[in-house]
Amino acid sequence: MERLPATYTAVLNALVDIYVSTKKAVKSKDIADRLGINEGTVRNVMVALKAMGYIESKTGPYGGYIPTQKALEYIKMPGTSMFAFDVAPVFINKLQSNIYVTGIELLDIINPFTNRALVRVLGDLRNVKIGDSIRIGPTVNSRVIIEGVITEKNEGLKELVVVINKLIAIPKVKVEEVMSRNIITIEQDAPLTEAARIFSSKKIRALPVVDGEGRIVGLITTSEVAKAFYEGDLKARVSEYMRRDVPMIDKDSDIYDAMRSMLINKIGRLIVTSGGKPVGIITRTDILHYLASVD
Repeated sequence: MERLPATYTAVLNALVDIYVSTKKAVKSKDIADRLGINEGTVRNVMVALKAMGYIESKTGPYGGYIPTQKALEYIKMPGTSMFAFDVAPVFINKLQSNIYVTGIELLDIINPFTNRALVRVLGDLRNVKIGDSIRIGPTVNSRVIIEGVITEKNEGLKELVVVINKLIAIPKVKVEEVMSRNIITIEQDAPLTEAARIFSSKKIRALPVVDGEGRIVGLITTSEVAKAFYEGDLKARVSEYMRRDVPMIDKDSDIYDAMRSMLINKIGRLIVTSGGKPVGIITRTDILHYLASVD
């Protein structure tokens, strides 16, 4: 892996440090403030880091920069979590926690009655209790999800013992193999009343918005329609109320990328595109159903 210039390394360090502590996309201003440098310098560095595959950018009001796995591998700062939020997020009793997994070791693999895992973590274990349910993952490198129950904990060693109820290895499968192709779209010049009619008749809550050439330009949901009707804007067009920040993914992407995008953006579905045109939709439920059906 190439060695980055000192400024690039400092910016990358600050980005990852802020991202791990906040679990949110990081603004260039936050990095500039952390390092005491000009925000313009940070933006220029970000352009280069993105081109080299060290960061991803997220648009919209809650947008910013997110480190990639390549960035995590490059930094490897001693005494940190190894930025395990991207490696293995942890949910306790179905709620996301501030505990991050740094290693998993399977135990009792020949025991026919129970399978256990020794889980090494970073974070405060004081609020974690024996008997709590736990979900780990998906991990980046091994693409594994583990669900189970905590049976032992060692706060000093930062270790948990988990009885595994479910272990899923995410296969390398393209999004287009899992997505639903039954996607309904609406043109940006259509009246909002048409969107309302589709929502009612098809029992759906969101519609991708396309231009005259079929390229996706936005997303309209029942919330925007309700807002327009509340304001008495009954003759409005879809383009006047649609969201322009559309959660999308290319049909040739891996389903792991879809899962990661949903996790980072806290959403349950993505519009699947090909050449800028919507060709399907993939939901968290679609992925779970697919994984449950894998032999």
